[in-house]
Amino acid sequence: MRVASFPAAPLKYVVGIDIAKDTFVACFGRIETTQHLSFSKETTFANSLAGFTDLLAWTTKQLTTAAPLWFVVEATGVYYEELAYFLADKMQALSVLLPNKVRHFAQSTEQKSKTDQLDARLLCRLGLERALPTWQPPTPALRQLRALSRERQSLTQQAARLKAQRHAYQHSYQPDARTLDRLSARQQLLDQQIKAIDQDIAALLQGLYNVVTTRQGNIQQLHEIGEQQRL
Repeated sequence: MRVASFPAAPLKYVVGIDIAKDTFVACFGRIETTQHLSFSKETTFANSLAGFTDLLAWTTKQLTTAAPLWFVVEATGVYYEELAYFLADKMQALSVLLPNKVRHFAQSTEQKSKTDQLDARLLCRLGLERALPTWQPPTPALRQLRALSRERQSLTQQAARLKAQRHAYQHSYQPDARTLDRLSARQQLLDQQIKAIDQDIAALLQGLYNVVTTRQGNIQQLHEIGEQQRL
């Protein structure tokens, strides 16, 4: 597919974004009434607030006529999150795709190479050819729950490695007792931190349950009031 000018009326605009820790590459494209796909030259931006603002300005300059605009980004670790929330705050339509969905689409195309520029164009093409779900920002409680889950997973992995390390050292030739004590102390600290996270998760889930229960109660009260008014 060639880089082209945009002469015909578009059905939809899409910006495909391949994101990394410090930068991201964006590719602007459109699908026309003839189903022809056209793409701009890929551009690199800083993965920062200034870069996000530059992205919107760059995108706006390429909107020739009125048509839906969609941003498509792959969920790469946590690097996409700041941009996703920025676009959501700006009321921009956005899809955040899991890597396996992007990989399956890539397998259906002729793209064999893999670069940031090609990946951005691939995401742009995916957005042009497919109807994608809109990303909805999670609530603060769900964001906190996800952060706690990630923290717990990290500590659990550290605890497993430390346990294996202590076991191996304990069965080595003449292990030093003070080293074993330090390893045990670190293990206990990790266990305490995991327990504290479990308590935080339980409290958060209880809070979510209380919110849902309260809302259900309010809905029931409104229903009863409505029934009384009809009598």
